[in-house]
Amino acid sequence: MDNVFIRNYIIFVILLIFCASSLIYGLVAGERSLNKTGNLVQQTHNVIIKAEELSSFVEGMLAAHRGYLLTNDDLFLKEYEDKKANVSEHIAELSALTSEEPSQQSRLDEIRNYFGEFSTKLESRTQVKEPLTEEETTTNNVEILKDVEAVNNFRNNITRINGAILKEAYTMLNERVQTLENKKSEYFYTLMLGIIITTTLLLTFNAYLLNAQRKRTRIEASLQDTEERLSLAMEGTQDGIFDWDIKHNKVFYSRQFFGMLGYDDDAATDTIDKLKDLIHKEDLKRVWKCVDDYLAGRLTEFTQGFRMKHENGRWLWVQSRAKALFDKSGKPYRMVGAHTDITHLVNTQKRLEAEKNEAEAANRAKSDFLAHMSHEIRTPLTAISGIAEILTRNQDNLDHRQKEVVKTLQASSFVLKELVNDILDFSKIESGELELEEMTFDLEDIFEEVTSMMSLRADEKGVSFVFDYSQIKDNDFYGDPIRLRQILVNLISNGLKFTDKGSVKVKASFEDCNNEEFLRIDVSDTGIGIAPENFDLIFERFKQADNTVSRKYGGTGLGLPISRNLAQLMGGNIFLSSEVGKGSSFTLLIPQKIEKVKAKKATAKNLNKKLNSKIQASLQNETKILLVEDYAGNVVVIGYILDDIGLSYDVAKTGVEALDLWSKNHYDIILMDIQMPEMDGFTATEKIRKLEKKQKLDHTPIIGMTAHALVGDKDKCIAAGMDAYLPKPIVEADLKKEILHYLDPKKMAA
Repeated sequence: MDNVFIRNYIIFVILLIFCASSLIYGLVAGERSLNKTGNLVQQTHNVIIKAEELSSFVEGMLAAHRGYLLTNDDLFLKEYEDKKANVSEHIAELSALTSEEPSQQSRLDEIRNYFGEFSTKLESRTQVKEPLTEEETTTNNVEILKDVEAVNNFRNNITRINGAILKEAYTMLNERVQTLENKKSEYFYTLMLGIIITTTLLLTFNAYLLNAQRKRTRIEASLQDTEERLSLAMEGTQDGIFDWDIKHNKVFYSRQFFGMLGYDDDAATDTIDKLKDLIHKEDLKRVWKCVDDYLAGRLTEFTQGFRMKHENGRWLWVQSRAKALFDKSGKPYRMVGAHTDITHLVNTQKRLEAEKNEAEAANRAKSDFLAHMSHEIRTPLTAISGIAEILTRNQDNLDHRQKEVVKTLQASSFVLKELVNDILDFSKIESGELELEEMTFDLEDIFEEVTSMMSLRADEKGVSFVFDYSQIKDNDFYGDPIRLRQILVNLISNGLKFTDKGSVKVKASFEDCNNEEFLRIDVSDTGIGIAPENFDLIFERFKQADNTVSRKYGGTGLGLPISRNLAQLMGGNIFLSSEVGKGSSFTLLIPQKIEKVKAKKATAKNLNKKLNSKIQASLQNETKILLVEDYAGNVVVIGYILDDIGLSYDVAKTGVEALDLWSKNHYDIILMDIQMPEMDGFTATEKIRKLEKKQKLDHTPIIGMTAHALVGDKDKCIAAGMDAYLPKPIVEADLKKEILHYLDPKKMAA
């Protein structure tokens, strides 16, 4: 017995020891596994909390920044900085929590990059700028729209990536909670097995089991706390959360979902119809089509902006974002999303759009005003400048005093013409409407015209003027001759204006720059000079080196800025070197477009005579012109030019008179004014063309004459059926060239 007892006792003891050891081993291992799994669950909960708070802080940054921009209140700026610091802190904490998860680390790297660009873009908008001009305000409004779009893109990218982090965290949380429950079950079965095997083992380890039970209770309490924190985080965000159980058509709506709409309701579960009832009827069909397309897989993501009804009856604009879960067969069973109030963004966008439209309307009104003023100024200016030229050519019988009066009249009309042209050119350059008209022309012709024009002004001041272009004789140039002449006149006039004694010298040559040929023109004077710190200033509109200069020498300050802009439009530029008291040198560089010509062309001095000869050689006995012009002064000037070349003409003062005279007579050319009473030149031209087509009459060349002279006027003339276009004030040589062009081609001189 004793031996059996001892043997059994020993076996029992051994078995007890074995069971106890096994039980102890199993309990210890189970405890470690539970602790490890519990820590992982807690870590995943922390990731979810931090990620949810991250989205809230990003939205808070954007809201605080917009509040600062709207109110300029430093409290908003402080709130912005606090939110920014919170975002950085949460990104760092998320990085630490997911250090062993490469996919999450990659997403956090993307969030860091977007957050950096997001912060930079927001902070760039807080810089204070000087008051803007109307045009700059328009440009700035366009830039603000672009910035708002960029900021929204950065915010959306952060939210999207953060949503991916949350999605993976929720998936991982479900897996880890399930693992924790499985381990709890294994742990429980281990205890039950120990109780079944031996009561002694249960008694022996009773204290340990009680301790383990307490641990389990703590874990469950921790899980409950985590759920409460998650719930608080959802309530703390400004977004309304919904969770749609598609299979059972039940939707969980968070408290904030109702709160943002003004309802004091608690979180609740309802049907999807609750959401549909709150959406504006005009938006419902579009929104639900997007939902159906997303759930059917035709869209990769769901995001929509629409209106929802507030408790007080007004409509809020809401941005909805959601993600769906699909089963193995690809059928959706759950859709979770958030609603953000974007009413302030929509209102801001509408306000900016209204301001943009208002600015565009103001710009159109300015253009209309300039066109009207151009016509009103250029019309009498044509007569003034024309009469001045006529008197200048016929001053042989005038006494000295009368010649001085004529000289003053011509100089004043020239200055007035320059002023009008500068103002209009400046307006066209600012609006981007100035266009170059390129053609092949003789450089020497332009230089001769400029020399003839500027020599007279230099003689009046007693200043020596020399234009050396010997290096580029017998060359054609492809470009805009009028604008090139305008630049030269501005530069030389500027030199003559600020030179009281000495000389103004101009030299034209070719220069190789970076393997490209350039036309180089240097305009040097011995005038007052310019201080280096004022070099950039003189190329700014309406500005001169100092106020004393503008008082003493006059001028608008537009000539040099316009000249530089024209040079840049031609692909070149204007450079300046100067020293106070010793003079200045302006250098014009334009890409060279030249060809050698076989024979030298007529110079400007002989141009008028040669044009007269060519026209007279082309005349027939019955050659007649119809002059359509309502301003008497222009009739006198243009009539004098026509008489000078031996052309007979009739005069019509309205479009109606022009149409009547044309119907009764045959005219070789019609000079058609645009703006006239009763019927304008466009309408008269269109009626003539229709009658020609209907009655199968020969085509009558019509040359439009307009004082508007803005971009698009030439196109309007051509579109109306005119053959050519001349801006006012009419240049005699240009008028004769057009007349010569449309006379009998067989008798035209080569």
